[in-house]
Amino acid sequence: MTYMDMVISETLRKYPPMFFTDRLCTKSYELPPSQPGYKSVTVESNSVMMIFIYGLHRDPKYYPNPDKFDPERFSEENKDNIVPYTYLPFGHGPRKCIGNRFALMETKILVVHLLQKFILKRTEKTVEPVVIDKIGFNLQPKGGFWIGLEKREMS
Repeated sequence: MTYMDMVISETLRKYPPMFFTDRLCTKSYELPPSQPGYKSVTVESNSVMMIFIYGLHRDPKYYPNPDKFDPERFSEENKDNIVPYTYLPFGHGPRKCIGNRFALMETKILVVHLLQKFILKRTEKTVEPVVIDKIGFNLQPKGGFWIGLEKREMS
């Protein structure tokens, strides 16, 4: 189960359910320059801040080799290397998705069931690497996600 948790966490890092989340700034705040030579930016009170989760999860500053699928990022030995607030598949804080635990449990049950009952196979429609559809609010593969299922022989 531990490795499955790591795989699910890494999947949610690479493919978060939402591209972005938003937050309302409750008081003025000065953001420091993002790079040398850049200016600081003041965010005024009552401004809405958009947080680009997809970009944050793929920033090499926080996730070395971000395009590589590496569940070991979430191992007991490595998970403390994850900078706080850089892993946000369900948001964070009081506005975090209230269904996150249910979604994770549902995903685990589905994965276990699929792997117990079926052998997963590529089909002629399977696309690798996954190409993300740029239309819509949710992160989804362009043209769908195609995978073949072959019933396992039960002994």
